[in-house]
Amino acid sequence: MASDLPRPSLALVVVIQSVLGVLLLGGVGAIVFLPGTSANIAATFPEYADLRGPMLALSIAITVLALVALAMVAVLVHRSYRGTVRTRSSLLWIDVIVTTLACTVVLVIISFIVISNAQAGTPLLALMQVAACLALIALAWIALSLRSRLGHSIPSH
Repeated sequence: MASDLPRPSLALVVVIQSVLGVLLLGGVGAIVFLPGTSANIAATFPEYADLRGPMLALSIAITVLALVALAMVAVLVHRSYRGTVRTRSSLLWIDVIVTTLACTVVLVIISFIVISNAQAGTPLLALMQVAACLALIALAWIALSLRSRLGHSIPSH
């Protein structure tokens, strides 16, 4: 195995980190605006006002998990640029990404149950939740596959 693998250019890393930074700021902004938005929705649809608390908590939790996953991707991009991605500690960052994806699937399922019990959803919403779960599971499998490849490429001592 070659010990000096090609690294991404600084320009590419700056673009990727900038996009990740914008996404992180968007996620923080979403967390800031979610309470007000949920209050407005509860006022517009008073018959579903009881869902405000649980759905707000689920929305914030899902957003926080997305922010954690984005931060881990940013760490891995930085390690790739520095040439230190092929270490055992990089596997931990990928494990965190997979864990956040799995936790998000659980939260989407919980939101499905909460919405179904309140008889507030539509078949389209249920379909979107199923699609979200499948997409998250696919991302987790991709991350696990990449983790396996990374694990095999790490030199053993």
